[in-house]
Amino acid sequence: MLFDVSVIEAQHRPLIQNGNLGDVFRAGTFGCVRLIEDVVHGQNWNDKHATVVVVDLGVRIVNDCGAAAQLAVSGFWSAAGHQVRDLVECHQLIEYFRHRPSDAQEWFESSGKERYKKFSFGKVFDKLAQDRGASQFDLKQSFDFYSDAGSHPSIAGFSWQMTDAGQKLIGPVPHPDRYRLFVGDLWAHATRATLDFVDAVDALNSDRKPIRDQFRYRYAVVAGARKLLAAINAEQIREFWK
Repeated sequence: MLFDVSVIEAQHRPLIQNGNLGDVFRAGTFGCVRLIEDVVHGQNWNDKHATVVVVDLGVRIVNDCGAAAQLAVSGFWSAAGHQVRDLVECHQLIEYFRHRPSDAQEWFESSGKERYKKFSFGKVFDKLAQDRGASQFDLKQSFDFYSDAGSHPSIAGFSWQMTDAGQKLIGPVPHPDRYRLFVGDLWAHATRATLDFVDAVDALNSDRKPIRDQFRYRYAVVAGARKLLAAINAEQIREFWK
């Protein structure tokens, strides 16, 4: 390891270990991961190409959640943001293949510029809007933000490696307030992606028992957390997450 992150983790971990709002967000994200894992390991789905691609995207979402959480608690903000960007793109593709399963084979077989030309985030975003109207969630706003701050060299990304006083820091940067907001945002994206994953797998496997019935407890945890916590905003996080 290049950096000792123990001091940074010591500042961040108590925020998700004291029975507070951070604890709830952590548990909610963990519930999403466990539900996707149950679906994947249960293997009660067909082997059609669209289903296999959606399941693989679900696995990637689980890994994105794990990587983002580990990087954020260690203070690697840009890298953590990149994982959320990837999660958002996987989420949108899951929804896309639910509506256009016949495109899964073409997406799978294309690569590089060809894939980008046909399936860039913006193009998929526009096609989904045609299929189901405006989304309940503005994934493009999050995708653009985390692309700028987490995936590309940018002024926004540079600001994540500085202290509030403007001092540049090499290595991980502790920032409890940013950590509060990040964990809440990770939970929100994980929950939305998981519920769309469930809907997509069910739609592509209409002859199978619905996931909400196969894994009633896991599904109830995710759906219930979504309903209870969805209205919490950044100001409330700062005020109530002590």
